[in-house]
Amino acid sequence: MSADTATGASQSHRWVQAGLVIVTAAELLDALSSVQSIFTDYHHETDLLRFAQGLTSIKLALSPLLAGAALVFAALGNIRYAIFALAALTLTGWALDSLPSIVIHGFKPSFDFGGMEEFFFYLVAPIVTIAAVLLAIKNQRISLASLLVGLPPLFKWVGVVLFITAVLIYGF
Repeated sequence: MSADTATGASQSHRWVQAGLVIVTAAELLDALSSVQSIFTDYHHETDLLRFAQGLTSIKLALSPLLAGAALVFAALGNIRYAIFALAALTLTGWALDSLPSIVIHGFKPSFDFGGMEEFFFYLVAPIVTIAAVLLAIKNQRISLASLLVGLPPLFKWVGVVLFITAVLIYGF
């Protein structure tokens, strides 16, 4: 490996590390802002809804830990472990929040924003996250793995920005 190639790889990993730090910091802030909802009781009438609320509370309790671990790993430059922690955060949210929602409400993909969001979070997010984990396990294409594991949080934050923009333009 020549000095130029090593410098290029180092520069590339710095951008990957910076991107992961930004994504994981946003996820940690989001997770911390939801901590107060862990013990909220919505007094659901059915057992299924109470069970889903319990799973959501578990997700809310685990999210700051996983996002914090991802941020620490990314900040320290351990990109593979940051990918693993961010993937665990995404898959935990999928298993504890999205799957119960599919069971309770069903899955009705459509071409409006809500339907596309459901399609992405219910089907695409777990697939790209698992692909990122497999790449990171093999220690291959770490930049691609970082991009793949960062897609679900980025999609979520783009949705938030679009919603805020729509509210600012059109109001409620």
